[in-house]
Order: sequence, then C-alpha cells, then structure tokens
Amino acid sequence: MKKLSVFLFALVCLTEASFSQTSMINVGSKGTIGVLAGLNIPRLSGGNGNELSRDYTSRSGLAFGLTVSFDLGSNFGIGADLLYSSEGGKRDGIQAFDASSINPLAPAGTYFYADFKNESILNYAEIPVLVKYYFPLNKFSRLYVDLGPYVGLLLNATQKTNGTSLVYADRTKTIPVVADPQSFDASTDIKSSINHINFGFTGGGGFAQRFGSGEIFMDVRGAYGIIVIQKDKQNGSSHNGNLLLDIGYAIHF
Repeated sequence: MKKLSVFLFALVCLTEASFSQTSMINVGSKGTIGVLAGLNIPRLSGGNGNELSRDYTSRSGLAFGLTVSFDLGSNFGIGADLLYSSEGGKRDGIQAFDASSINPLAPAGTYFYADFKNESILNYAEIPVLVKYYFPLNKFSRLYVDLGPYVGLLLNATQKTNGTSLVYADRTKTIPVVADPQSFDASTDIKSSINHINFGFTGGGGFAQRFGSGEIFMDVRGAYGIIVIQKDKQNGSSHNGNLLLDIGYAIHF
C-alpha cells in the first residue's frame, strides 16, 4: 500500500510538471483531434407490436474511431466523430420465428415459437455532429455536455441463434408442432432486410484533463435512431438505441 501511495504521488507530480510546461503552449488552441474507444451498450426498442421484434434487451459491443472539435469561443465548441459502432440487441427464451422455416406451406405472417437464444448484431459507420458547452474547472481540466444529430451507414448485419427446443404453435408452449427438439444453431446474414441508413440524435457529457500537448477525456453518450431499422413492416418496427462509454486522447492544434 505504501509503494502504491508513493507511485501515485510521483505520477501526480509528473503530470503537474507536464501541465506546467505545456499549458501556455495551448492557450491559442483552435481545437483538438484524436482517437477514442469504448464499450457500446445497444438495444433494439419500439418493436413490441410485432412478434418478431418484441422483447429485445441490451447486448454489448465495441465502438471506436476518430474525433475532432473546434472551439467557438465563450465556452462553446462543435465536434464530429467518425465511429465504428456495434449495435443491435438480444433476447433469450420463448420467442416467435417465421413458421415457413419449419413448414414451407405455412401462410405468410404465421409464427411458431421455441426456446432459444437470439442476437442481432448491426455494425455501423456513424458520424455524429455535436454542439459542445464547456465548464472549465481550472486551466488543466473541464467538464462538458454535448448534443446533436448523427447519421449511420450499415456495414453488416448478422442474426446469431443457438439452442435446442421443441417447437410450439403458441407462446405458452401448450401446442407442440413437431415431436422432436429442433436445433436453432445458425448465423444468418440479414443485411438485405435492414435499412442501410440510420439517423437519430445523440448527446451526453464528459470530463477532459490536460496531459502533455493534448488532453485525456472520458465520455458518456446516449443515442436513439428515429428510423425504423426493418425494411419490411412484417419483420417488426424496431429502433436502434445505445449507451456509449468511451475514453480517448486528443491533441490541440
């Protein structure tokens, strides 16, 4: 414990020394450019009116990319990111699926039910544009809040299912359809059934600390897509949403 205390004290002293040497260099900074990476916690919502899109919960994914911001004066700024964002959702347990996968003669819109795991993985290239307001704490650190729109381009979309279950004609599992359990182990490309463009709004806040010729920042941001992701209404009416927790480093220019 004593060694840890000594190490932390030395780190603080080194950091303060670094700040003292560079704080005046960046007084005339016009903005920052850097990188960020973090944990994405997405969820598909709004689809409870359809058996195929109801009851999704959050999954976890990665997000990373480039970030740039410009100071506008009076504690205001504007920034933009270019991000890889893994989104989607998952659901476990009894759920509906297209009956034609078991019975090709089943009418369109007919569902069967089974108990299995299902994960929809939707990966996007996203560009959020954010208006920022800064709350300086001292000449080395600041808090900020941000808000703005974003646009996303779908890169790929996969539905991964696994598990073995009997198949039923109803959600309460009282009417079996087949005598033997069926395997649901599969990985299916669903990009053709998902809208390739997503648009929504994002916002949150963070903390930035001067370090060397730039700053380390930690950011928390929520987002919600206003475009229904499914092309065909028969497949549901879900919206992408996510919570992003990230950390990054940006240099001043």
